[in-house]
Amino acid sequence: MSSKHEIDTYSKLELGATFFLQESFHYLHTALKYEFSSIIFSKELDAIEPSKQDREIMEKTDFPNDAVGLLQSDIPDILTEKTRSLMSNSWQKAQFRAESEKHKFGLNHRIDSIEILGHLNNFGFFIETLVNRHLLFLSQTKIIDEFSYARISISKIMERLIYIFKDDLNNNKVHLNEITNLFSLRNKTVHFRPDNAIALKPKISELIQIGTQSVKIIKKLEQKEKFNEESFSERLENHIVEIKNR
Repeated sequence: MSSKHEIDTYSKLELGATFFLQESFHYLHTALKYEFSSIIFSKELDAIEPSKQDREIMEKTDFPNDAVGLLQSDIPDILTEKTRSLMSNSWQKAQFRAESEKHKFGLNHRIDSIEILGHLNNFGFFIETLVNRHLLFLSQTKIIDEFSYARISISKIMERLIYIFKDDLNNNKVHLNEITNLFSLRNKTVHFRPDNAIALKPKISELIQIGTQSVKIIKKLEQKEKFNEESFSERLENHIVEIKNR
């Protein structure tokens, strides 16, 4: 029942939403740094010329031609220690440069870094926490009754959003297509099956569109709640600007 929740509940939900928002963009920035490191490292590798000894080792090495065989094999070093050292140094340099330099990714760039799991999961939790808090607010201000609250508060996230914004959706004042995409992507992380592991490569443009639509719906929640707190929509807008300006 919503009546058992006092200020501590709202405080915990605010802290949770703050945590999820910060973590989501921490993972996104980490993912982009890794992507940039990989780009730099790829160029560095092109400059490393395998020695004659390296080529001889590779020619003598017989690799299994299937994934399971590779996983089960005890694969020896196929490069000389000198070449391995050059590659290791190149990777370290690439990571350092990715930390200190900027790289402008195109909007169509697909993020392949595993850290994208952290962004999608935490951003989904962020939206869901704000939705849960808003439903509690609607119940405690008697905008919805206890029976409706008990039913809708445990429904699927998109059902909760549609319930909250049903009038705006009917009047075409709110759209949830990007939010639907967010939870579709998050479901791929929750059910990390082989196909999802390969397919989960969202474009930067997708993430920006999800964030932009999220700002709009959060502003709608804030307009009704009028809580005296740092605006989540403004915080999210600042994070989006940082990503655009990377």
